[in-house]
Amino acid sequence: MNILLTGATGFIGQSLLRSLPLDEHRVFALVRKIDNRLDTKITQLTLDTLPKLNEQIDVFINLAGENIASQPWSNGRKKALYESRVTLTNSIRSALQVPPSLVISMSAVGFYGVTRDGIYDENTPPAPGFAHELCNAWESAANAFNSNDTRVVIYRLGVVLGKGGALEKMRLPFKLGAGGPIAGGDQWFAWIHIDDVVKVILTAIDNEAYRGTYNLVAPQTITQAHFAKAYAASLGRPAVLPTPKWLMKLIFGEMSSLLTEGPQIIPKHLVDQGFAFQHKTIEQALDHINW
Repeated sequence: MNILLTGATGFIGQSLLRSLPLDEHRVFALVRKIDNRLDTKITQLTLDTLPKLNEQIDVFINLAGENIASQPWSNGRKKALYESRVTLTNSIRSALQVPPSLVISMSAVGFYGVTRDGIYDENTPPAPGFAHELCNAWESAANAFNSNDTRVVIYRLGVVLGKGGALEKMRLPFKLGAGGPIAGGDQWFAWIHIDDVVKVILTAIDNEAYRGTYNLVAPQTITQAHFAKAYAASLGRPAVLPTPKWLMKLIFGEMSSLLTEGPQIIPKHLVDQGFAFQHKTIEQALDHINW
């Protein structure tokens, strides 16, 4: 099977590659420039060389996208976020000579917008906001692949937890005892263990019943305060120092809404599909990560 992968050097990409048998599949990684961190069995391509690829791509796994929470959302930052998701996806669709049989593309629970109210499954109308606009455009670019010959699966990710990624960035303040509730902590915290992210991507490759949009979040819904307490406990630290909403907005501007707001999101379509989560509670997930 020929697999085209974007975001191969990212947290999810690296975890996925460790589970893909490279002797059984031929993996093509789309990169900005040749990256020595990737296994020599992986063929590296750029947007310039992709149109010259003469082989049929069976599966396109789209993990690319600059970190939405790493910088405040200036106009320039918003443009970069859009280009790394929407523009790139459109460019790949134009560059491929033959459409892939399957497209698996990431999105995010930011699709549902800025709110704390209500329970959101895949069919719940979203609240407005930049995160929704970005995710909606990204999903539209992925769905443009959809045809009788191409199956499209879109995963709306919660915060992905594992050794690295978001947890690594939060580790120091939590170790210092500064990992208490944010903006009161009553907002919902949608999360998923990296093992389940990899598992559901591989499941979609093998199971043709997977199609359409899925909330890729754990079945346990928790508040941000619950997460803070659980993560601090896993590090043997307290979680008592609160961070007020006004301070987050002062530091991060509009982007602070990713941390201070959050609706309750449930993985209805995955549950209906019969997906067996490996990590169902935040305590069990953090214990498995075993810091």
